[in-house]
Amino acid sequence: MKKIAYLVGPFIGDLRWEYYYFVPYIIHLMKKEPNRAFIIFTRRHRFDLYGSYAEIFVSLKIKNDSPKRHNKFKIDGFNVREFDMLRKAFMDKYKTRYKIIDEIYPDISKFLYKLKWQYPRSEMDYNFQPRKANKKLISMFVKSSYAFIDQSEYVPHMNFSNYETVNLNDLIAQITSYIDGIKITTIGCFIEALKSSQFVVGNLESDVSRLALLLGKPLITLNEKLTDDEIHLINPRNTLVIRCDNVKDGLKIYEDHYK
Repeated sequence: MKKIAYLVGPFIGDLRWEYYYFVPYIIHLMKKEPNRAFIIFTRRHRFDLYGSYAEIFVSLKIKNDSPKRHNKFKIDGFNVREFDMLRKAFMDKYKTRYKIIDEIYPDISKFLYKLKWQYPRSEMDYNFQPRKANKKLISMFVKSSYAFIDQSEYVPHMNFSNYETVNLNDLIAQITSYIDGIKITTIGCFIEALKSSQFVVGNLESDVSRLALLLGKPLITLNEKLTDDEIHLINPRNTLVIRCDNVKDGLKIYEDHYK
């Protein structure tokens, strides 16, 4: 008897739209139906957004692909006909091995590609679980709970006294040679590093700081350009966000909050 499966993707659009408005719904569904196979079709470096919940990953390759062309749920210049060809090829590849009960992919037609909530907000689960190899790698460099320093250009060099720190740039230098893009991805490692942190210092221009919000990690944000209302819209878990001009002030507010 064929195993029952969902085909997820292709997801061709912007990274932020994938981890905000698509992957959390898929995680919700994966937890709801743990005995189903989930076959994921997305860019290789994004596999660990779906991580250990998925059964099979299929690498999305698009000619002349560039983040500059990624526009919400679509790619500029990539039409619906081409998208449907990708869907068909995906289906043809797995329909003989699995009983496909549904295809889940964003609607990129007409104006719908810019509709954020194609999936119910109440069914979003931000419990990202990268594959085990990512956690194993991060454990080589991160031994305890610490403060994660996201964007170094915003954070002056200083002694955090009571807090061990891990700097994003230093972490990248340590893990780059281990990233194989197959079982270990940069984003998978970042997620595991964030999950081990006490809090994060950065700025919401960065995907790492935005992922911190989704993972429920308090964020001290420096030189922040977003308004409080804009931050509220990208903070579905109501994670603590401390806006300040320097780290020392942010640390005092953080410590007072958790007294």
